[in-house]
Amino acid sequence: MKISISRNNDTPLYIQIKNNIKEKIISGRLPTGLKLPPERTVAEEIDVSRNTVVRAYQELIAEGFVVVSNKPKGYFVREVIKPVYETVLHPLANMRRYNYTEKEALFEDLFRRSTASEYVSLAGINVNMPDPDDFSVNCRDLYSCDENEANRLKRNICKLLAAKDIFLSEKNIQLVSETTQALGYIMSLYLRDGDTVIVEEPVVAGTVNVLRNKGANVVCVKMNEDGMDLEDLQRLIETYCPRFIYTMPNLHNPTGITMTLEKRLKLLEICKSKNVPIIEENSLGDFRYEGSELPSLYSLDKNRIVLYVDTFNLTFLPGINTAFVAGPAETVEMIGRLIVTEQNTIYKISHALLNRFIESGQMEKRKERLVEHYKRQLNMMYSKLLSLKEYGLSFEKPEGGLYIWCKLPEDVNEKKLFITAGDKGLLYMPGSVFFPYGYSGSGYIRLCFSNVSEEDIDRGIDILKESMEISRDCFNNYKIKS
Repeated sequence: MKISISRNNDTPLYIQIKNNIKEKIISGRLPTGLKLPPERTVAEEIDVSRNTVVRAYQELIAEGFVVVSNKPKGYFVREVIKPVYETVLHPLANMRRYNYTEKEALFEDLFRRSTASEYVSLAGINVNMPDPDDFSVNCRDLYSCDENEANRLKRNICKLLAAKDIFLSEKNIQLVSETTQALGYIMSLYLRDGDTVIVEEPVVAGTVNVLRNKGANVVCVKMNEDGMDLEDLQRLIETYCPRFIYTMPNLHNPTGITMTLEKRLKLLEICKSKNVPIIEENSLGDFRYEGSELPSLYSLDKNRIVLYVDTFNLTFLPGINTAFVAGPAETVEMIGRLIVTEQNTIYKISHALLNRFIESGQMEKRKERLVEHYKRQLNMMYSKLLSLKEYGLSFEKPEGGLYIWCKLPEDVNEKKLFITAGDKGLLYMPGSVFFPYGYSGSGYIRLCFSNVSEEDIDRGIDILKESMEISRDCFNNYKIKS
């Protein structure tokens, strides 16, 4: 059984193996009942680890193409019956707005592998926060929670925002579960098919997916070391007449860049003159370890052109999802009406738990503890990464956030590095995920330090170095002379 794989492809090796075998089964070249070669045999033939082949076979079993047997022992091709729904829904196949992308497939693969014990995951997929101190709730108290919990939470949010010089009433707050959900509702309310939304590049793939699935034409503005490239922005505004500009001015994901105060004021001036509203996301703003916190665009805005989006999902309990949108009362009211038409669920228990957490004073204590913990994690990873600077890996120590954004040397193949590191047990987020239209030159990687132990950081960076050696031609000759 001949299997073809490419180590220059960003598709994981086990998926390439699975797809090879699957195609042969569907085409009939591997007939029903045929026994597949043992995992070790396949692994030796194509020079991959046995675990990689095991994963491919497990995927084929899960999808119904292969069955495992004990008598006789082995993997056997199963009879494939085409599901009826594929035929019935075929006319809709080319009509859907949502399209499943390679980046989403990569993200799902990283999510699955991040839970496996054999991997060190620096991908930042799973949230693993320290337990909250001294926070307990009597479950009987939650039986009495009602719709008033939402208004109570809005008032609590207003108090928290006042510390950031953002002064609002509960009429200016709309509760949602995720920042991407907030973005989706804003787009549903204001966006027409084909309208342009400008985003900073690099940008989180989930943000781009939400915008595109709402019919947006996503256009990327370049970033400099001090934030958005405003000259490039003005050119794009003149060319595309955008409906919105989306930005993360504080500890941008993935770069960690904080937009300067001068640029914030200039951005507001540009958008006011062109009548372009701004969506400001601040999901990482609480995790600042160095430098001074700058005023938000929302607090600087005197013309009501900014919508502010933030979340508790990185500071509260995992799985208790609550985020919010802040903006003009009439806009917030319309978003609320849209939510009512699309979902009937009100997250009363989540709101009740969060209210008790804030009112007990635990929220601020927890933020302080998280900042202390993540700062320690950042310092550990940064110190370990310094040994790779002499081999051409370039990066800056961020002032906060949860990630270190690294630029690879010119002679390291990003795709080959990702596959090699994965085979050796290291997962991270490849830079290509954050560039909707690709890029030329050397690649990037994003390393998350928030949810791993010191031992895993050491092991992960060691694997990264080994993988770089394999993924470049003359690694030993590249070392920069002092």
